[in-house]
Amino acid sequence: MSRGYWRSVQDEVEEAFAAAETRGMCLCVKSDRTKRLLDRRAEAGTVVAPFPHVYARDSYWRSLSPGAQALQVVRAAAALHPAWVFCGTSAAIAHGLQVSEPEPSVVHILDTKGGKGHQSKHVARHRLHADDSEKFEVVAGVKATPLDRTIADCLRTISMPEGLAVADSALRDYGLSREDLAGFVQAQPRARGSRQALQTIGWADGRSENGGESVARGIMIELGFCVPELQVLVEDPSHPGCEFRVDYVWEAGVARPIFGELDGAAKYADRSSAGEKISGKALLAERRRESRLTLCNASIMRFSFEEAKNRPFFKALLERYGVPRRAVPAEMPRDFAV
Repeated sequence: MSRGYWRSVQDEVEEAFAAAETRGMCLCVKSDRTKRLLDRRAEAGTVVAPFPHVYARDSYWRSLSPGAQALQVVRAAAALHPAWVFCGTSAAIAHGLQVSEPEPSVVHILDTKGGKGHQSKHVARHRLHADDSEKFEVVAGVKATPLDRTIADCLRTISMPEGLAVADSALRDYGLSREDLAGFVQAQPRARGSRQALQTIGWADGRSENGGESVARGIMIELGFCVPELQVLVEDPSHPGCEFRVDYVWEAGVARPIFGELDGAAKYADRSSAGEKISGKALLAERRRESRLTLCNASIMRFSFEEAKNRPFFKALLERYGVPRRAVPAEMPRDFAV
């Protein structure tokens, strides 16, 4: 193969990558020749291959949040397999719902082959409901289960803290109510996981600002601590009339208020996934805000998303700051009957 021919192939691939990135998706490849070329580049580390026949430039891939990576893979998989209907967390991502720590290399689809479809480490097939065969929507450029079915499926099948992220975003971003979400679940009342789904809905709160905050709150609940007030406005002591928002606040049953703050890294990841760049000025403003909060007569508890997921550490941290325990079952949320 001549050097000139090889260069033309490389240029063709770069143009294809640029076109795919413009469309907000990974590059999907059907040609064996191009696949061999990209497999070699993946071995060299300049390209990633998150899904069979799907590729992305390494620098571009690393600039994306996990949610954006997952959506780009879903779009590429849809281009390779036009008949697929995405469901579960793959459909949730397409609908713009918050999914905690999605696996970009795995897509969830409806099993249209009566349980005979091939499962793999990259494709999870899920059973059809009796009336699902013709029900799907085209959202974010892919076929996906409708919003109501998607929400119900996620709340049934993923953990409560992760489901809380989905439920909170449904309330916040779609203007739905907890009764709406309960209705979605009750449409299939005998489906496995319905009780868990309804209990998750009982804790849902659209005031939660992002998925990381929702998951951390869900872990607090599972550890038995009182549910905090969310996104509380606190006056800046040094500038009367100016206010800050605090992620979590406990005031009842404590000697002085406790302010809980999820480390900014999770928030910045959520904002960057939406295409918003985080400037040095924004980081400086966050540090200034933090210093002003110390003037309030409150305990300020900062923690990262990784620390919240480390349950023994998180439990000890909450106890150390005096976060009150929940009276069970007296303070359990209103449950929706299954």
